Amino acid sequence: MKTMRNLFAVVLAVLVYSGVMASGNLKVNVTALNNDLTEVEILNTKASVFEINVKNDKGDVVFYKETKSPTDNYKRVYDFSKLEDGTYFLTVEIDKESKETKFEIENGKMNLLKQKKMVDPVFIFDNNQFKLSYLNFELENSTLTILDKNSNVIYQKDLKSAFVTQHGLDFSKASRGNYEAVLSSGFEVYSYNIYVD
Repeated sequence: MKTMRNLFAVVLAVLVYSGVMASGNLKVNVTALNNDLTEVEILNTKASVFEINVKNDKGDVVFYKETKSPTDNYKRVYDFSKLEDGTYFLTVEIDKESKETKFEIENGKMNLLKQKKMVDPVFIFDNNQFKLSYLNFELENSTLTILDKNSNVIYQKDLKSAFVTQHGLDFSKASRGNYEAVLSSGFEVYSYNIYVD
């Protein structure tokens, strides 16, 4: 049993290290210019396809762009002054990493509010062992929920708000079938399908 715990700790340490190494790649600079224009600059250490979207506070997409070919830098000037007054979220996504910039428009003027970084969690299910590793950049309260095939909650754990979140579960005595692991952190929700045979 001690060997299994040590192996689990080593695997999670490798996952966290990989997440930390991958999480420094994306840089996003959003600058409100003098003349109602906004400059968006995206830098990445390797060439990738960027997805850029702007959503309002109801979740409606008001702008979407995907670069046509991989690039390691992108700079464009956008006119967001025509948007209705309100709160918006500009999100840049590459691979499993994203940066979200919250801003508001008031009388055609942009006011930058907050930027947050998100890296998708790493889920692994092998030999009936479920492992989760997540870098919680925003230190938001996180919860892991396991659902059975009928969407009944069979396990729930408050993972608190630690920067490095690691958790594991043994499914060796679980009934055969499909399960879903759901990690919620702040307003972000990630899911992973598990099959026990």
